[in-house]
Amino acid sequence: MKRIICFIDDSKFEHDLVRNEIAPCDPEMEFIQAHTFEEVRNILGTRAPGLFLLDLWGKDEDVRAPYITPREELEKKIAGFPTLDHVYEGLDDFNGDVINEYLKRLFAMVDSWRSLFEDACNRVGQNRKYGLFNLRQAREHYPGVPAVFYTRKSMISDAVDMFKAGADGLYIKPTGSNDAETSRLTRAYAPELVNALRKIMP
Repeated sequence: MKRIICFIDDSKFEHDLVRNEIAPCDPEMEFIQAHTFEEVRNILGTRAPGLFLLDLWGKDEDVRAPYITPREELEKKIAGFPTLDHVYEGLDDFNGDVINEYLKRLFAMVDSWRSLFEDACNRVGQNRKYGLFNLRQAREHYPGVPAVFYTRKSMISDAVDMFKAGADGLYIKPTGSNDAETSRLTRAYAPELVNALRKIMP
């Protein structure tokens, strides 16, 4: 009997990647693909899943009027971000742990962009509530079935929330410079991902 992987994601492109690049790697696995947890339950019927493969970031139904942040607003915010000049200013004469200071300054740059990204995502109605809701539903309706996240936009704050919520693992979706490159990278990564999922399933 095939082991059932329930893949929940709100993107058609991601479903195409799973269908065309990942699922063919293991004919002993059946991938059930859906956009919502309820869809998965309807497709499963009385069958038992072997694992939930969940996207993290997805549509937030509570955001009633999603919108793209105007370029001018982003430019204004970016203008106040730390720059490379800030990173290197006075570093040669720094009295103390220069390596730690250097990394802290670099991280300040990264963290500014992370906050900008999260804010822009929230405004278009995309955030981690989607995946965490699906994880809670999986735990409630199928206790004991492993659930892992497979995501592209994950950050450290996401990982903290995922594991606090009881996720069994986190895998990063390959990302190329365009859709064709992403498909190629996904195809190359698929055997490694499928092997990891096999090990997690009871």
